[in-house]
Amino acid sequence: MSPTMTANNQANPATQLIHLTYDGNFELDTDATVLNCRIIDEPSEITSDDSNAAIPSSDSPASRNVRVELQLDQTTMHPQGGGQPTDVGIIRIADHGSSSSCCTYFAQIDKVCLDRSTGIVTHSGSVHASENVEPTIMFPPGSSVTVSVDAYNRRILSECHTAGHVVDAAMAKCEALLPPVKGYHFMDGPYVEYAGNIDQDKEGFLEKLKRVYLELIDEDIPTTIQTLPLHEASSICNRLAQNFNMRDFCTEANPYVRVVTVAGYSCPCGGTHVSSTRELKERGWCIKGLRCKKGVVRVKYGHRDC
Repeated sequence: MSPTMTANNQANPATQLIHLTYDGNFELDTDATVLNCRIIDEPSEITSDDSNAAIPSSDSPASRNVRVELQLDQTTMHPQGGGQPTDVGIIRIADHGSSSSCCTYFAQIDKVCLDRSTGIVTHSGSVHASENVEPTIMFPPGSSVTVSVDAYNRRILSECHTAGHVVDAAMAKCEALLPPVKGYHFMDGPYVEYAGNIDQDKEGFLEKLKRVYLELIDEDIPTTIQTLPLHEASSICNRLAQNFNMRDFCTEANPYVRVVTVAGYSCPCGGTHVSSTRELKERGWCIKGLRCKKGVVRVKYGHRDC
């Protein structure tokens, strides 16, 4: 069966991404309905005392580790993209079978992907199931599940993404209104890249940029998230400079753009964020370095321990 088809061989609707609204940006858990479950690996046997097992029945001698792809009607998990890594977490379902006991199956989700042509989100991960359970019916279409995002991972990635947007705001305050071309908001060395060059003393500019960045964090500026019509989004995001082609961030069928404003600087963005710049203070987010090469300016940033 195709991963984008239900058991009735009909295309699934687009997944509702709860994190796209302001309130949904902070939600970690939601109930959802399974649209499709696809087994993508042959199961392998694991011992019944595996601490990650999905609570197999007490008389089951062994369990299987099954790789699955799940598609749901809605999710709180952020799919990898836009420079931000995938959310991870758990999708669980309670099986109330004919027996008096209830077995809860967990899918440990380690990758979430969005098919932009269909709007369908696929959650990939592993399920630990007892030997007497058929993998194809663990998460049947139409069943109710609970989606839970790993809170620590979401928090650190949201901080990292917001910290990258503060780089944009600091660059603007330093009158370096260069078009952003790439944001890498991963924890192994985050940075933001711009097209152009710094036409001044680079060491002096870096020191000023570091100072302004920390000032913006201290100002405790609230983050806002809005979904706006194309023309309105363009007016807000290109207020200081014509840096964004807003048609790259929407479709003809849905001419709306999600606009995130961090430290007073607005840009199109699909990622998750913290509620205020001051939330970056505890971990000591700061500018780490500056590189100008072949018409590209890279500003490196991170927290004090990375």
